[in-house]
Amino acid sequence: MNDTPFTDFCNPPDSTDLGQAHSERVIPSNACGVIVLDKPEGMTSSAVVQWVRKRLHIKKTGHCGTLDPFATGVLLVCINQATRISDQFLDQDKEYLFTLHLGVETDTLDRTGTVTRVYDGAACSVEELREAMNRFRGTFVQKVPRYAAVKIQGKRLYQLSRQGIAFEPPSREVHVRSIELISYEWPHAVMKVSCSKGTYVRRLASDIGRILQCGAHVSTLRRTASGSFSVEQALTLDRLERHAMDPARCAAFVSMAEALEHLPAVTMGDEAMLERLKNGCLDSAWIAEHLQVFGGCGTPVRILTPRRLLAALWWPDRDEEKERRLRVFHF
Repeated sequence: MNDTPFTDFCNPPDSTDLGQAHSERVIPSNACGVIVLDKPEGMTSSAVVQWVRKRLHIKKTGHCGTLDPFATGVLLVCINQATRISDQFLDQDKEYLFTLHLGVETDTLDRTGTVTRVYDGAACSVEELREAMNRFRGTFVQKVPRYAAVKIQGKRLYQLSRQGIAFEPPSREVHVRSIELISYEWPHAVMKVSCSKGTYVRRLASDIGRILQCGAHVSTLRRTASGSFSVEQALTLDRLERHAMDPARCAAFVSMAEALEHLPAVTMGDEAMLERLKNGCLDSAWIAEHLQVFGGCGTPVRILTPRRLLAALWWPDRDEEKERRLRVFHF
């Protein structure tokens, strides 16, 4: 199984390749990489992954970062070997564009839930709204919504909530890098937020409404970026199925090596050393040399072949006696 760069798949094939009248190219079933999708409204993230696996005849698929069914936007789908690097995307910041509906609270903190309170007071001013927003810049502790996929004692919170079982939702530390007011006309405010992993925009919206004492919920939610991947390069499912031959399609298919460009890299050019690496072996001299360069970096290091294929991930800072330091891929 080769970590073939997805950009290779954007070259028009011979008409005999697919027996079709038009020039299209189906993704090889053994391809490895990340597809940047624009998740449609109404589908779960798992359903999108299953759709990709069945329609493209891919053996293994997985996603990085769940989006609620009513939400849209960037969803990273890893295929085949790339499912083994999905953990490297989870810690990256996310960016969302969302609509805050002030004056109405729901049990799910979004428009899909049951209304629990309606405010009948005066509209808040834009100055009051900005002041409330500013309280959620930086690092703070956020309570997980009662309708969330987080588990307590083996059960997901939304399951417990639907069964009417009493429980105390957990809290976690999150970080909001920036929050911006795009437009405001009571009762709707459009905002953009850049935040750490694990941040619930629904809870953020509800907490802003609580400070304003009018309540609020999220009526629209769109993930516009996940790490370095943006919605501008994302493909809709319809376009993915049609395999449109255009620049946007090329940008939406990313090889494993390219998808991990946020990690440091070293190219291994010695063929004999690459053969040993396939068996999970790194020369002690190579390790000693590269520990001087990458020791203390705090992240895994990409080991690339001369063809820029991802051969392995190497963790220079791990204790070799306690943790695995090497993750090898087929190349």
